[in-house]
Amino acid sequence: MDALVTEHLPLAAFAVNAVASRISLPSHVSREDLLSCAHVALVEVAKRFDPSAGASFATYALARLQGAVLDELRSGDWASRSVRAAARRTDAAADALTISLGRPPTREELAQSLGMARSELDHLQVDVHRAVMVSIDAESGPDGTTLDLPDTGESPERAVMRGERARHLHEAIRALPDRLDEVIERNFFGDESLTDIAEDLGVTLSRVSQMRARALTLLHAAMGEIWDGTPVPATGGVRARNQQRTYLERLTGRPSAAAAPTPVAPVVPHPRPRWVTPDAGVSRRPA
Repeated sequence: MDALVTEHLPLAAFAVNAVASRISLPSHVSREDLLSCAHVALVEVAKRFDPSAGASFATYALARLQGAVLDELRSGDWASRSVRAAARRTDAAADALTISLGRPPTREELAQSLGMARSELDHLQVDVHRAVMVSIDAESGPDGTTLDLPDTGESPERAVMRGERARHLHEAIRALPDRLDEVIERNFFGDESLTDIAEDLGVTLSRVSQMRARALTLLHAAMGEIWDGTPVPATGGVRARNQQRTYLERLTGRPSAAAAPTPVAPVVPHPRPRWVTPDAGVSRRPA
């Protein structure tokens, strides 16, 4: 057992790094503590290892070491799994509302989107914030508060980026041609079904589905061109490619980078006419 532990000691560090690469370790968690936990688990795994089973020790131990590290992380988390899952749903709803509204939502709007009361949302956020841990060695400010308390709200940089992205998306939606903007607005922001939209527009359901798919394709190209700076090549027939090129040019005010350049025929110079001077009678070319 001693030989197994000594030989596979680096496996503990590998297990810690594997877990840390999959999840974001909280700031208060020390890798050294996790490594010590993995070392203890390595000893326990070596005690239970049966060489006659046919598996190598490294294969047998790695999954168990990673599980021990995860259990150690869960034991130090003050928030339950249900609270963490609810927090993730809240963040996703806040992102969706910010895009649709063009601004960060209020607590009342967020609670209504989640289908819960305002007081329930407040209790959830209190539970999440209560699970945030800070160092007792943190420096104190003049008013007695710690200087390294985590900011539980949205950072200014993230708020600006979110607002800019939402603004560009709204501009791209408003610039959609052929009533595609109406389909997107009513379906995504008005919560109307495609069937109701088709009846109102007087077209078939399949046609509205095609319009919705075409609008999403154009929006993907617009956000790639404007926000990511990555041109999205146009697909489909000639009409679809021309529509995307025209849409992007109108939206950005410049020729679309995704459009293929139109070949220009080479200019062939025409021969200049010969003319005769009245006094010399000699043929010359104009200068």
